[in-house]
Amino acid sequence: MAGLKAGQTVSRALPRPAGVKVHTGKNGKTVNAFAITERGVAQMKSSRLIFAAIVLIVMLLALNEYLTHKESAQKSAQNNAAAKKLLDVPIIRQMDAPRLYNGCEVTSLAMLLVDNGFHVTKNQLAEEIKYVPFTYKNGQHGNPNAGFVGNMEDGPGYGVYHGPVFELAKKYAGKRAADLTGQPFSKILENVEEGHAVWVITTARFQPVSDFKTWDTPQGSINITYSEHSVVITGYDPGHIYVNDPYGTKNKQLGREAFEKAWKQMGSQAIVIR
Repeated sequence: MAGLKAGQTVSRALPRPAGVKVHTGKNGKTVNAFAITERGVAQMKSSRLIFAAIVLIVMLLALNEYLTHKESAQKSAQNNAAAKKLLDVPIIRQMDAPRLYNGCEVTSLAMLLVDNGFHVTKNQLAEEIKYVPFTYKNGQHGNPNAGFVGNMEDGPGYGVYHGPVFELAKKYAGKRAADLTGQPFSKILENVEEGHAVWVITTARFQPVSDFKTWDTPQGSINITYSEHSVVITGYDPGHIYVNDPYGTKNKQLGREAFEKAWKQMGSQAIVIR
């Protein structure tokens, strides 16, 4: 090209995109506005990706929390269902004619036997249980560990403990009868869970009492309470025990903690037929 000196080169400026201006910075250097716009777009895209990632993480955390809560609720419902057991044991009432005014123990045993397929009545058992006098001529009292103390039908009478009742149970059920006396309460509930109702001695109010008296008996001194009562445990849940009460209530709901304490206070007496 004319007018160029030796060693000079031609420098051509590239065409600028329409609408893009070239500015001169404070240091005199040229700043391309198009390059600035391109970096801004890249930064905006990066920010949007970060925001989207954050939203996704929050959503995943919320979903995880929901699924965890749902699973926990399902497990809780399953545990509650598994923790409740209620058996359908026939109710027999001691005051039904012919009545047994003090016959809660044999009436409860009758429920246990009938539930296991044995044809027997409470009054049959009342005739077959062993008896001891309420009061001997020497002033001593009968011992409920030896037999029913006194008159079962009309009184005066006290009651009978697991020993004589277990002997009577074996007369019908043989080796199927088991004396669980002295076992932990959890063992009682295990039998109920397996479908076996349990005969027990407790108190009339199903809670510990403080009205014990000391009796002198031919076998030695014992502590007794006229609050003594016998029922059949038919079920349980986390906070309750269910019993067939020979006074007339089927599957009566009782506070579990108080019931267990009363049962232990009365010697942890229990009989099952398996």
